[in-house]
Amino acid sequence: MTATEHAHTLIEPYGPRVPIAELVEELNRLYHAREAEDYDGQHPEIHIQLMPIWRRMLEIGLPCGLNRPLRVLDFGCGTGFEAEQILRTDVGVEIGELVCYDLSPEMLALCRRRLDGLGAGIRFTSDPEELASTDGLFDILMTNSLLHHLPDPIGTIHGLLPLMNEGAVWLGGHEPSSRYYRNAACQETFTRFRRSWRLRKYLSPKKYWSVAKRTLSWRAHPARVAASAAVAKGLLKLEPPAQVVSRLVDFHVAHSVGEADAGRGFDFRRLEQDLSKEWTLQWRETYSYMGPYYEGGLPGYWRGECDRLKKQFPDDGHNFCVVWKRRKAA
Repeated sequence: MTATEHAHTLIEPYGPRVPIAELVEELNRLYHAREAEDYDGQHPEIHIQLMPIWRRMLEIGLPCGLNRPLRVLDFGCGTGFEAEQILRTDVGVEIGELVCYDLSPEMLALCRRRLDGLGAGIRFTSDPEELASTDGLFDILMTNSLLHHLPDPIGTIHGLLPLMNEGAVWLGGHEPSSRYYRNAACQETFTRFRRSWRLRKYLSPKKYWSVAKRTLSWRAHPARVAASAAVAKGLLKLEPPAQVVSRLVDFHVAHSVGEADAGRGFDFRRLEQDLSKEWTLQWRETYSYMGPYYEGGLPGYWRGECDRLKKQFPDDGHNFCVVWKRRKAA
């Protein structure tokens, strides 16, 4: 089952009134408008686990010997994590212009605030037409935790090619990997972890306080807000549950072995094939061997299990980062 077929199955009972691609884009816009202020606090893995990985990506991917400042496009910039990484890089390159683009004005406002004072030559836009009319070509394309939200990620990246120099580099960070669910050893370890963690949580008073807080604030959940707003805007006839909205927002995320086996989710090796005419895979790293649970917050035994799996299956972590280089025209 493809991601689009899966989305149709999920949303059909709620009377979609626009095509799936348009609906997914609008739900993402509505969801992230609500999530923007809380996003960084909800994703510690991005600001702790990813920082050293992005440093390695920048060391490997930034082009040298151009004899001019680099032009950089941060596409789907969010709150500005990856933009901050390149502005603070110490690998001896000069950034001439950085364009931060995001469809969410709320996310873009946080990105602007985050980058304030970090350098000149930074532009911010939520307008695709303004982005397309940018003067000059980009040497670097950056994305982070973006592709899995897009209805057509390959088409979207292909659409950016006219904005990129020949030999441009694409730094793609923090995407979910379906390979994790197709690795039996990873799944066996994750099953043991969930049993242990579930018991640990239910024996802890913090568990009940966490449930109470979620119950009291359910109306403010981004998926709940997006569901109500989608009905108000005429995108849906009936309001879907928050879980359905979350699944459409995370359009290309596999959540089980069955979904991965059916073709849902990303495999960077499959992406390598799909992008082979325009991009060459230069480097990759996978991580997060306990699924969506942040490894740094786990007890020592389970962190050790993560280290063991990473050594055995370096390509099969729950998430991956990649560096691509654009092929030069023949």
